[in-house]
Amino acid sequence: MATVQHSLTADIPLESLLARQPLSRNGNVLEYVNPDDDYCANFGDQWNRFRAIQIDSLSGHTESRDRFYAETGWKPGDLRGKILLDGGCGAGRFAEIAMEAGARVIAVDISEAINACANTLSRFPSKDYLLIRGSILDLPLLPAVCDGVYSLGVLQHTPDPLGGIRHLAGFVKPGGELATWIYERSAMASRLHWFTPRYWLRKLGVGKLPTQSKLRFSKCMTAIGFPFGWCLSWFGLLGERLSYFLPYAARHHLGRGSLRRQWDYCVMDTFDWYGPSYDTPQTEPDVRRAMSEAGLTDIRRTPARGMAIVGRKPVG
Repeated sequence: MATVQHSLTADIPLESLLARQPLSRNGNVLEYVNPDDDYCANFGDQWNRFRAIQIDSLSGHTESRDRFYAETGWKPGDLRGKILLDGGCGAGRFAEIAMEAGARVIAVDISEAINACANTLSRFPSKDYLLIRGSILDLPLLPAVCDGVYSLGVLQHTPDPLGGIRHLAGFVKPGGELATWIYERSAMASRLHWFTPRYWLRKLGVGKLPTQSKLRFSKCMTAIGFPFGWCLSWFGLLGERLSYFLPYAARHHLGRGSLRRQWDYCVMDTFDWYGPSYDTPQTEPDVRRAMSEAGLTDIRRTPARGMAIVGRKPVG
């Protein structure tokens, strides 16, 4: 992230960056959406239920830290005193990493996951973070007030992923960066979908089940597939590719540690797979084009697993 001089100091009240007043307050969460506007209720349930799995300070792992810096291309030393916007914060896995590096964070989520994020960030000074329950397609912020904006693993689950990129870019200061990680659409993946049980099960209506029924279904599919997926994981990349054809999300590449952790992770990701109202992967050229249309330059793909693309707002 570029080092530039800013007129905003590190002590400015984060609420002063709001462009409009919230509909209500729920503790320290500012509410900008009605419950009926929440199209991510499954994620709200998911992150309140599985919060500890991906929070490094609770899990004892460095998965979130490793992902954050790999996908943004930023370094811890770049973030101290910066104001960052977390677009789709979930349980706060990346907000925690940014705050540990000394950043101040505006964390936004449309679902009740914002309450899980509030728990994650409660160990930090309250003046250094702002919690907003709102849509990342309609943020209640003044333009160009953030030193950096990141949205990792979120935009594909919105009604307008490319519009979301253009909207988020408007809150980046000159010299700042927008970092994204989005499911990548490819011809090969599109063809493989037709041969995967998960695709057909979701197509046949599993995704429309009530949240609790969907969770029970995810546990059932994990129980059926877990022994096969765990065995396949010993065959490295080949096994990982073959596990794509199982009816659950096999997440055994995280290590040979606790089988309970692997089980929980698989249930969570299977629930994640069957749950979204929107799931629209994007191509790299389309993401680059959206960033360019939003006025970003120096657009580049970071060497992270998956499609992580970063663009910079020009100075001057």
